[in-house]
Amino acid sequence: MSIDTRVRAGIKRIVLGKTLLPQEFTLGLPEPQTEISVFLRGAGVNRDVTEHLSTACAEPLTICIGFDEGTSPNRGELSDLTLVFSERNGQGCVLGEIGLDYRQTLTGVRTEFVFFEPRSSKNFCLPNAQLGLHYILHAYRQWRRDNTQGITMSFLERRASMVTFIRPHPIMLVSVGNHEEGNLFPMNLCGYLGNGYFGFALRTERVAGTVVQRAGCVALSSLPEQKGYLAYRLANQHKKESVDWNELPFATKISKALSIPIPEFAQRVKELNILNSIAVGSHRFFIGQILEEETYTNELAFCSIHGFYQSWRLKNFEQRDRELTRSLAADTFHKRERHPAK
Repeated sequence: MSIDTRVRAGIKRIVLGKTLLPQEFTLGLPEPQTEISVFLRGAGVNRDVTEHLSTACAEPLTICIGFDEGTSPNRGELSDLTLVFSERNGQGCVLGEIGLDYRQTLTGVRTEFVFFEPRSSKNFCLPNAQLGLHYILHAYRQWRRDNTQGITMSFLERRASMVTFIRPHPIMLVSVGNHEEGNLFPMNLCGYLGNGYFGFALRTERVAGTVVQRAGCVALSSLPEQKGYLAYRLANQHKKESVDWNELPFATKISKALSIPIPEFAQRVKELNILNSIAVGSHRFFIGQILEEETYTNELAFCSIHGFYQSWRLKNFEQRDRELTRSLAADTFHKRERHPAK
């Protein structure tokens, strides 16, 4: 590392201090998550949509909210809606907001799926001065080297995406097919949509989405935190038609309803029949009906949040420095599989 690089790194540490965390921060949390509530608010609208919400696409950033049939906002209400992310316990602090622009509606059985793009974004996890410095650093990094893997997001979309990850996202393994012809890969853009529906998004240009479309059903397995590193080890399966089940570093068992191979350590498994999918942009969004949902263990589940939210939640720990060190070490441990030693 050059002297110039060390000086810049030192300045960042001094200015940003303990808030200089990975943007994608992984950790173990109870499942389902209990830390964050998400409300849809506007003129005449105030609804808890925590379990009716999923990111549908990254470019353009698109959010899907599920409503009971006949209860979605009317035309007048659609023009002034905001998602509000708040602390579920404690003082109920508001941690982020995303103003919404309506795009389209899909209809399912007893449910309407309404799609929005962001028109504004506010993040309250950090003081404004620190937040502004983080945004400048983020913009500089994007200018120096684009690490978004082919996805081009506006500055507004990037900031709104950061807010969506205030709500913890489970990192799940998607199982498709059978032992003769099947695949297994990770994903974390997902969420319940109400009335037994569950949505998830996969990159349009990756093979994994085509495999799911062809199969028409999947099993989604959440992971115990100590197995989180396996999600990164399997990341390249997004680009492949199939997996060699015999080469996996763990055993599998058969799911209850659809007889799909799932990891033997799966914590909670959702088996879905895919009812609809829509190509939004960089991602295809799948809407599935939950056929079976089974919990095998109640350990902490492997999740991802934004680093800004991790900085905020650390304030609730009496031994903040110790928890910061511990959680950073765990996050680094899991992500080592991104670039395994050769």
